[in-house]
Amino acid sequence: MTDQHAKIKHYLDQLCSQVKAREVHTDLRDELGNHMEEMMLDKEQEGFTQEEAAMYAIEQMGDPAVVGKSMHRLHRHRMHWGLFIGLIGLATVSLLIMWIFTTNVTVTLYQDLYSNHVIYTVMGFIFMMFFIYFDYRKFKRAAWWIYILLNAMLWINPVLSSTYDGINRFWVLPFGFVLDVTTASMWILPLAIGAIMLDKLRSNCNMQSILTYIAMVALPIVLLFLMSDWVRMFLFGTMSIILFGWLTRKWLYTALGAVVTGSIFVLLLFFADQYGGLKRLAVVLNLQENRYGSGYSNYSIIEIIRSAGWWGNGMDTTFDSFKTSYKDYPGVLLIDVFGWSAGILLLVGIIWFVVSMVKMLPRIRDDFGRMIVVSITTMFALQIIYSLAMSTGKVPILSIPFPFIGYGNHLMFDYAMLGLLLGIYRRKDTISKKNDKMRQKMDADPIISS
Repeated sequence: MTDQHAKIKHYLDQLCSQVKAREVHTDLRDELGNHMEEMMLDKEQEGFTQEEAAMYAIEQMGDPAVVGKSMHRLHRHRMHWGLFIGLIGLATVSLLIMWIFTTNVTVTLYQDLYSNHVIYTVMGFIFMMFFIYFDYRKFKRAAWWIYILLNAMLWINPVLSSTYDGINRFWVLPFGFVLDVTTASMWILPLAIGAIMLDKLRSNCNMQSILTYIAMVALPIVLLFLMSDWVRMFLFGTMSIILFGWLTRKWLYTALGAVVTGSIFVLLLFFADQYGGLKRLAVVLNLQENRYGSGYSNYSIIEIIRSAGWWGNGMDTTFDSFKTSYKDYPGVLLIDVFGWSAGILLLVGIIWFVVSMVKMLPRIRDDFGRMIVVSITTMFALQIIYSLAMSTGKVPILSIPFPFIGYGNHLMFDYAMLGLLLGIYRRKDTISKKNDKMRQKMDADPIISS
């Protein structure tokens, strides 16, 4: 390496020292270094010596500290403060709702729920902060192992888990920690499948890759079906169909797949209705005939919403037998206490929150990051829409928790997934295109990777 090249290298070292995002250092060195070498070559053709040409190029670029700081502003890690502040607002509402519930309910069993809720919230924040700083691209390299592990957990789940509402979902781990295996699979498996199939379906969407995707989705669905967890099976299946459409851009095939899958689901509902879906639907359609029987919860929700008025019944609302289940209906509790005005504010806030997630998508340049944003945002939207619908009492009551607000250890997954979104946004201006292309080439060519 000549002395002139050493000076250029020293200049770039000084410049890159001002840029904290190390991921873009290689790109900056290549782009700016090539530009400086071109200026040197032009000056050498005009008769300048290499020393003079190098000094000229450095002078034209300017002070490396000033240029470096400008590059840092362009390629720095960024926080999506709108989503983060929105989450703080939802967490505050969630803690307030659970505090109101535990101070009014008289059942001794529920007195400790507030402390548990605080613990879930704190643990959720810890998971969220971890994923904000976690390099999400590492997930892609571990996707196969994650897919195999989660399917193995679903397979052995009936042996190790405890039964809840007729479904084996929870693993009781050391120190009292509880893992919801089916919820973990519902969230993480679409990400693993998308990571494995992203490049295959985008670059070579043939029958073989399509059948591979279907097979990878079918295995968890069968395992969830055998466990009778119809809710998470339906959410996972719906998410997989939407993700397939986004990956392939073949929306006609996606629509046909949705029709076929929906038909199969309806048949299973009729002939293997272990989850009582038909009965719950019949209750909603004939609510007047079942208001004090199987339709008691739906009827109670409707009556509470009607009687709340604009400003609600206040903190001294009387807790009847239905209201002891308010931990599962946080939206209804909020309206009962604070009225329709609070319900409308919650609705507007949630819509804004989901729209903010959707608006992230055009800002993400990395295809893998975009896939994760699509998957997580869609899963949140599906759960929020149905949770809001249950708050009206007009749809069957299912075990779909209200994200970020409802009680339960699902909060840890909610916060972790949002942390993953914030982590992707944080790195949106620091992804090295050159390194990504090289990594994709290595993944596609086993000779290079070996």
